[in-house]
Formats: sequence, structure tokens, C-alpha cells
Amino acid sequence: MVDIRRLPRANNSFEELRINNQIYVDHSDLIFEFAYLSGPNFLSRPRRFGKSLLVSTLESLFSHGTKFFKGLKIEKLWNESEKGKTYRVIHLDFSSFSYISPSDFDAKIYDLLDKTAGDLNFTRTKNSGTYKSDALLKDIIASDPRDFVLLIDEYDYPLTHSLGDKTLFEAYRDFLQGFFGAIKSLSGKMRFIFITGVGRFAKTSVFSQLNNLRDLGLEAKFAHLLGYTEEDMYQYFDEYVENAAVILNISKEECFAQIKTHYDGYRFHADNEIMLHNPWSVLNFLSTPEQGFKNFWYETGGSYPTLIAKYIKSIQETPLETLKKVRISKDDLDIFYDYFDTPTVSLLYQTGYLSLRPEYVDDLAITRYFLCPPNLEVKSALSKLYLKQVRDTPITEDDEDTAVALKADFKKQNFENLIKHFNVILNSFGFDNKVAFTDERNCRDFIDLAMSVAGINSRKEVICAEGRSDLIVEMPGKRYVFEFKLAKAKAQEEKLLEEATEQCNDKHYGEIIPLKELTRIAVVINAEDKAISQWRIVD
Repeated sequence: MVDIRRLPRANNSFEELRINNQIYVDHSDLIFEFAYLSGPNFLSRPRRFGKSLLVSTLESLFSHGTKFFKGLKIEKLWNESEKGKTYRVIHLDFSSFSYISPSDFDAKIYDLLDKTAGDLNFTRTKNSGTYKSDALLKDIIASDPRDFVLLIDEYDYPLTHSLGDKTLFEAYRDFLQGFFGAIKSLSGKMRFIFITGVGRFAKTSVFSQLNNLRDLGLEAKFAHLLGYTEEDMYQYFDEYVENAAVILNISKEECFAQIKTHYDGYRFHADNEIMLHNPWSVLNFLSTPEQGFKNFWYETGGSYPTLIAKYIKSIQETPLETLKKVRISKDDLDIFYDYFDTPTVSLLYQTGYLSLRPEYVDDLAITRYFLCPPNLEVKSALSKLYLKQVRDTPITEDDEDTAVALKADFKKQNFENLIKHFNVILNSFGFDNKVAFTDERNCRDFIDLAMSVAGINSRKEVICAEGRSDLIVEMPGKRYVFEFKLAKAKAQEEKLLEEATEQCNDKHYGEIIPLKELTRIAVVINAEDKAISQWRIVD
């Protein structure tokens, strides 16, 4: 029986994790690559991706050397470079305390710094300015130069939580600009500086004075610093995946594949091909596998959906297509000037809603770059946001009931009920979306949207040897192929049903790797009735 307590699901303390013998996925050789040098460093990653644990790891490393790093990759590297040297660490987590204004924020930072100052013997500078935390920070560092390390976690937290009030947002931004300006003046006097956040402001006014900042996100070798690689999953979590497979009554191989489908797919640099699993989602699933493959990441909240919802509303005339795959130039991947003027796809990329997917074009000998949802978990989250915008209503209990019913229909292979629920989905769009029944692709997209909301792995326009199938649904050990036709009049139905049937057979839809038990279904939707009028299982 596996020990679930070894999974650090809600533990961002490196030292507690090590003391309690919890699993630590060791990428510490990458930590050494930037921590052995001096100077300010910055890393942006989506929320719930391990930034706080990384900061805690750095805090332990500089405070206690390798005391808690026995057996980790960095142990020998660090001992040889630092020779037992330790430092005083100032750790500021901007998300750890509440504040209502920049002056209140300044006061909270001052109080944290004051606790550090209490152990030192120095004369404080008299400050008559609006803010006082930056002056205290300067005094602390000046009291013992080169003896301090500064760690700032979630630097953009006050910005993301004031997005609805532009005046307040700009006030926080102005404060941070001054605070980081003070840090620049101290950077040569400290052993090490490290800053994390979700958004990248390296080219903006927030970091404009901190122009010697090393942005680790721009370097390919650090792309997999946070997150779990496929190799990590097998090395550290094999027995937990096996435990989950037993509980869910599926094979271990299928469980690994489902974890990959739901929680993998993050890629943070064009020149680093490694795909990453979201640590938060993986740990939550493995800790409670009886709940199934839930959407853990989006359910933890965050302030970005407000901006993302505005973007979704702006693309309603091209339902879902712009949301699911966006072409972007390599140079635009890291643009992040301001939350209010950054290209929204860049915002989606940096916040984890979209991930990089390069495609090499043989004929042109070039690589094109696209942004797509990294996995089913995020695709489901975006679909829920889209559904809310396109209907101007929140996700209702009826929607949730339909989602549960869809999963049950596929599990039981109850196709009569499945078609009924498809009609419920089509009907929910038929009265408040004027394009719903103008094209079969729209109908297919709405059904695919409902699949995504339900957390069902569906794919559109899947290529096989003979053509493209409209919609494929992947289930453990089973594959379902749907070919849709839209009849503008009753008299067209029989002919279209035959066409759909012949396409399924003649073009061998669904006969792709990996091979699975295959069910193909021809479906005819009547535009006048706004419902599926005929369907058949294709032999």
C-alpha cells in the first residue's frame, strides 16, 4: 500500500518536505546553474507550478547550505563552490498578506523587514517620503554588505488582484517601480536576488530600473526547471500511478496516458522540446484518485479569467477556432508590456492557458509556432469561460448534470441517451446564438465544447490515411468517431445519413495509433428542428 503522506500536495516548504521524507522531484542541478552566480534573477511561471517551493528551496540553500540537500544533485556542486558559507535571507511573499492600497502594502513590507532589522545593530535613515520600506531595505543591506540574499515571491500579486481598477493597478505599478529601483541600487551589495511572478514585466516600467535582471524564462535550459517531465513521472510516482490505476480499475499504462492527457503539455521555450506536467494537478490526482481526473488547476482560482473572458468575447464570431489554436511568431512569445496592452495570446501563454506547439513545414524548411491549450484540464477551463461568454450565463447545474451524463453515456455505451444529451447541448445554443445551425461545423464545435466542459478527451478534424473525421472521443481502451451532417430540410436527411455512413467506412475514420476498440456513428442534424433527426452506428 502506498503512503499518500509522501505526496507534498499542499507543502511549499522545502525543509518540511525533506524532514517529512516527502517526494522532491530533483531539478536542483538547474538551480545551481543560476544560484552560484550573483545578480538579480527572475522567473515567471503559471500559478500552481512550484514557484513558492523553488523560493523555499533557495531560502534553505542560502540559509543552511546543503544541510537539507543530502543526496540531491546540487549537494556536491554547491559544497565545492560555497565551502559552507551561509547568508541572511530576506523572504518576501507578496501573496502572503492582505492589503488594500499601495501605502498599506508598503507598511506590510516594512513590518516584515522590521523583524529582520530587529536582529541588527544599525542606524535607520530618516524617511520623509510616501513610502518607507525601500529605505529600510537599503539600511538593512548596508549594515552588512554581501551577507544578504533577497527572495521575492509572486511580485505581481498586487497587480493581478487590482485588474478591475486601473487607477489602483497603476498606483501599485508605480510603487513596485520605485521598490525595484531601490533593489537595483543594492544588487551589487547582495549575494543573490531572486524574483518570481506569473507575468513577465522585464521590458516594462515595473522592472525598467532593474535593467540588469536575468530572465531565466528566456533561456532554453531552464524551461523544465519547474514542473514534472515524463521521466520524472516514472521515476518518482510510478507506484502512486499504479495505486490510482487499481482504484480506477484501469491498467497502469492507461493511467499514465490519462494523466498525460489531462495534466501534461506545458512547454515554456521554443528551443526546449520537453513537455511538463502541472505539479499541483498531478499531486492532487495521485492523492485522491477515487475522485477521477478532475480539473484541479482551474478550480484553485486566480485573477486572470476576467481578462481572458474579455478575449473570448472578442472572438465570438469565430467560435472556438481562435481559442484552440493561434499562430504566433517566435519573437512575440515573450512580449509582456502591461496587462492592459499586452497581446492577449501572450497573456494566455504566460498564465498557462496556452502552450507552445511548433510545427515543422518540410516544403518551406521552416518552423511555424502555434499556441494551443496544453491539456484537457486547461481546455475544459477555457471551454467553461467560453460557454459563459457565448451564452452570457454562468455554468449551471443543468450544464454540470449534462457533463456527468455524457461521461456515463460513453461508459455504458448508451447511445440512445448520448444522442438525447447531444440534443440538449444543441438546444442550449439554438436560441441565443444566431450561427449555431448555419453550418455543421458550428454544431460539431458546440458538442466538442460540451465534451471539453465535461473533461472528455475529444478532438476535431483528426487526420487518418484517407481523410479527416469530424470528431473523435478517446476513452480508456475505446474510441468513438462521429461524422456530422447538417440537413437544411427534412428531405435531405436520408441521403446525408448514407453519405456520413459511407465516409466513415470508405475513409477508415478512427483507424489510428494507438489502436482501440472502435465505434463509428453517423449523425444528421436538422437545422429546422435544431436537433439530431437521424443517426446510426456504422458497421
